Amino acid sequence: MRLSKLKLTGFKSFVDHTTLSFPSNRVGVVGPNGCGKSNVIDAVRWVMGESSAKQLRGSAMSDVIFNGSRTRKPIDQASIELVFEEVNVPQYPEHSEIAVKRQLSRNGQSTYFLNSVRCRRKDITDIFLGTGLGPRSYAIIEQGMISRLIEAKPDELRVFMEEAAGISKYKERRKETELRMNHTRENMARLDDVRNELGKQLDKLKKQAKQAEKFQELKKSEELLRAQLQAIRWYALDSAVQEQQQYIEEQGGLLEKDVLALQNFDSTHKQQREAQTIAQNTLNEAQAKFYGIESEIGRLEQSLQHANERCEQLQGDLAQLDDTQAERRENLGADEQQVANLDSDIQENETALATALEAEKLAVQALHEAEDQLRDLQYAWDEFNQRSAEPTQRAQVERTRMQNLEQQLDQNKLRLVRLDEEGKDIDIKALERMVVELEKEIAQVQTTLDEAEATLKTHYEAVLKLRDVTQEQSAQLQAHQSDVHKLSGRLASLETLQEAALGQNDAEKEAWLQAQGLHDAPRLAASLQVESGWERAVEIVLGARLQALCVADMAALEQALEKPPQGVLAVFDTGKRKSKEIAENGSLSKKGAKLLLDKVQAPWPLTTLLTGVWSVETLSEAYRLRTELAAHESIMTSMGIWLGPNWLDSQQGMDENAGVLARKQEIDDITAQLGVLEQTVQSLSQSLEEKRIALHEGENSREQAQLQVNEIRQQLSQLQSQHSGKQARLEHIKAQLERIANERAELTTQIQNDNEALTATRDKLHAALEEMGQLADEREELARQRDLSQETVAQTSQTWQTAKDERHKVEVRVESLRTDHARLLQSIARLQSQLEKLAEQRSELQHNLDKQTKPIERWQTELTEQQHKRTEAEEGVIQAKQTVEHLEAALNDYEGERQRLETHCNELRTAIEKARMTCQGNEVRRQTLEEQLAETDFSPVALVGDLPEYADEESWQAQIEAVERKLERLGSVNMAALEEFEEQNERKQYLDNQTDDLNKALISLENAIKTIDKETRIRFKQTLDQVNNFLQTMFPRLFGGGEASLQLVGDDILKAGVAIMARPPGKRNTHIHLLSGGEKALTAIALVFAIFELNPAPFCMLDEVDAPLDDSNVGRFCTLVKAMSERVQFIFISHNKITMEIADQLIGVTMQEAGVSRLVAVDIDMAVDMVKT
Repeated sequence: MRLSKLKLTGFKSFVDHTTLSFPSNRVGVVGPNGCGKSNVIDAVRWVMGESSAKQLRGSAMSDVIFNGSRTRKPIDQASIELVFEEVNVPQYPEHSEIAVKRQLSRNGQSTYFLNSVRCRRKDITDIFLGTGLGPRSYAIIEQGMISRLIEAKPDELRVFMEEAAGISKYKERRKETELRMNHTRENMARLDDVRNELGKQLDKLKKQAKQAEKFQELKKSEELLRAQLQAIRWYALDSAVQEQQQYIEEQGGLLEKDVLALQNFDSTHKQQREAQTIAQNTLNEAQAKFYGIESEIGRLEQSLQHANERCEQLQGDLAQLDDTQAERRENLGADEQQVANLDSDIQENETALATALEAEKLAVQALHEAEDQLRDLQYAWDEFNQRSAEPTQRAQVERTRMQNLEQQLDQNKLRLVRLDEEGKDIDIKALERMVVELEKEIAQVQTTLDEAEATLKTHYEAVLKLRDVTQEQSAQLQAHQSDVHKLSGRLASLETLQEAALGQNDAEKEAWLQAQGLHDAPRLAASLQVESGWERAVEIVLGARLQALCVADMAALEQALEKPPQGVLAVFDTGKRKSKEIAENGSLSKKGAKLLLDKVQAPWPLTTLLTGVWSVETLSEAYRLRTELAAHESIMTSMGIWLGPNWLDSQQGMDENAGVLARKQEIDDITAQLGVLEQTVQSLSQSLEEKRIALHEGENSREQAQLQVNEIRQQLSQLQSQHSGKQARLEHIKAQLERIANERAELTTQIQNDNEALTATRDKLHAALEEMGQLADEREELARQRDLSQETVAQTSQTWQTAKDERHKVEVRVESLRTDHARLLQSIARLQSQLEKLAEQRSELQHNLDKQTKPIERWQTELTEQQHKRTEAEEGVIQAKQTVEHLEAALNDYEGERQRLETHCNELRTAIEKARMTCQGNEVRRQTLEEQLAETDFSPVALVGDLPEYADEESWQAQIEAVERKLERLGSVNMAALEEFEEQNERKQYLDNQTDDLNKALISLENAIKTIDKETRIRFKQTLDQVNNFLQTMFPRLFGGGEASLQLVGDDILKAGVAIMARPPGKRNTHIHLLSGGEKALTAIALVFAIFELNPAPFCMLDEVDAPLDDSNVGRFCTLVKAMSERVQFIFISHNKITMEIADQLIGVTMQEAGVSRLVAVDIDMAVDMVKT
């Protein structure tokens, strides 16, 4: 088994899918602190089944999932996969490559896969048992583990030794076996309880069966008595039904008479009801007339009240309106006086306003003249500034331009020099030659790759065919092996049963036979061949003689038989003895009977055992021939029923020797089948081994071809990469030369242009400076005139502002007077309008008052008339009401008489209905009794006819109770007692057999465990001694001298711990804890390498174990690793340059992106070759 790849996705800092390849036996993992190197070790331990987060440097198992960084979000799942090649695992012989994978999601669900098939964690750990690999094995040494290993407790160090000895898998299976044995013992204890319970139940069932028959007799008597009791009840119900039907007919006649009288009474009552209705209608009309008059009186009274209230309201409104008119006239006079005063004030202020406007006009005119003069001077000043700014600006521009041109000239000259130097360093012809040579080499390597891929395809197809054939033959072999296992188990069970049936498991008898030299004497049953179907018949006839020992001379046992062993002992003399012949019954053979002797074959004559026993197929034939039998003869049927002239023997299921001959035949058949199957298994095993060897060779050839293809592909990839780089470099250089030429020409032209522009700029600057000196005097005169004009404008502006403010005050005062004048005019107009409206309202109110007063007298007259009519209508209502009350009293008398008749009719109907319901209930009960009797096949009429005249329900109930008391005295009776007894008896026999088999199996397992413990002691002791020897060799190589040893701590080698003692050269330390850190590290490395010498694991992972070592010790450590790498694959993490030098491949782990680990892989040999070329 060899580790080829490690695939990480989302595990700790390896967030992206990352694959670490291990193509050689020395692979180094390097990188700065904190970049994620140790996560590689954690990943390998985690995928192998590590379940402790603490061992993975975390607080919870979810800590192994990438938890995000500044630029990346957390992910939900981590996945690790280990790929092993050159696999030789007994559980999976058909696989040459195994991929072990583990996934963990944030919800805590952990999933394992084996070759992409989901499996259990135990399946993964079982693969690595005994190989030295595991989540906490000696093959994976992480940071700090060296010190923990060397300082481990004796029990913890023993685990490493057990793994090295290869007994860890046996220890695990031993625990499982002991657990199963404990469960089996618990099951057997429960089984014994069940057997004891069954024994008690069988005793009870025997007693219950005796009571069953008596119970059945009493039950039949009870059923007859109950049927007769129901017949008595049926007869009583039938008589009651007839009496009730007669009563219903009599009461029905009385009811018809009362109904007829009630109908006549209703006719008279109807006439009186009509008269009462007419009187009631008259009363209703009188009341309606009275209520109409009452309504009219109320209406008139309400109208009069409303008219009087309205008049009072109108008179109040007129008085209020007169007061309002007087108030409005007073306000109108006051407003007219204020208007006259305002007219005078307005006239005076308008005169003042005209004077203010004239003064403002003169001030504005003076201001405009001063501003015009200032504007002319400002225009002249601006014109001068414009003329004087032009030479100044021109001078400034020319200075700036001159500076830029001088700077640009210096830059262009410097750039021209650099371009000349750059062009001299480029050698394009050499690069073109290298590109052409690479193209030729790529073509050659591509041809080689095509040939290698064709060879690989051929090997791959051959391996696939061999693998299919191997898998098919493996499946066949497993099927045949399973058949052999099943038949072997069945054969062992049958042989055990056969030995028990033949009495070969009786220790006392076996000891007696051993003493007489008869232990190996064959049994009679083992020597017989019986015709199929007649085994049971022969077993019954021979009985215990089937266990007979076949001896040559029975007389030799005469003395020994004076003290025979306990139990059955039968002996059959196989020597030739003369016995009296008995004549054959010819009449039986003529009638189809055959001697039972003819159906049995044996090495010796069986005449003395089977003479006189005939055989027929059926019992009817045996009965028919029984009268022909002689006194010494008998007939046996194929069913096992044995008849004599006057006797019969049937032993169905009772003979302990039953099945001996059939079982012997089955044993012979299974033995023959096993022989054939074992030959087939041997042939298939040989063929399968040949196919596996061929498959292994084919896979090796395929792997070699694959390696060759990979190497060629890598070589081709490197050449193509070099060619691409050189081609890109060539194109870049050509473009660079062209750019240099173009840029040089442009720079030369630009330098010439800049020199010419610089000369022209200097001339323009000189002219601008001369013109600026001539304009200075003119600037001073213009400035003096402008300042004087500005003072004049300020004074005139102040005068204008004063006149403007005065004019504004007068305007505001005039406008305010005009506003008040207009407001008073509007108020006068409004008051005049209100007075007109008030006059109209008063006229209208006076009209309404006159109109309201006119109908009051008319309504008063109508009210007096209606009150007189009301008195007359009230007298008519009283007379009509008296007539109605008289008629209602007469109706009430009739209603009372009718109610009495109707009540009597209802009583009759109730009595009839009650009698009818009773009759129907009796009929239903009678019908029910008839149906119940019919279910028991009894007829009520027949039962009543058979009953005596004195039969009554009470006496028959007493007889039933007497039978019930007898049944009660019997108690609860199990009617299925016999059947249950047979079933429970068979079950107990089955459980007894199962118990015996389990006891034998437990004994076998206990013996096996003792054997394993014995072998474990031997193997562990041998391993400890061998590791001690290797440790005594490794320790001096690493220390340059000294000695170390392993010692047992405890007396029981199965449980004793292991302690390590070390003495570096020149020291007398007796305990490991007295060593320095570097010495402890070297001692632990020596121990691990010593274990590897004994039981090398497929690979060894070392995480900075050289950190505490100095350079000399690191050198010895590297020498030892290099030597052991011929047999063991080493993957080490280190910061030491000396350790890095021994690696064939270096895998760099970087963390350019914060929190995310990435790989950079370098092949040392290829790197050296590239440097040399």
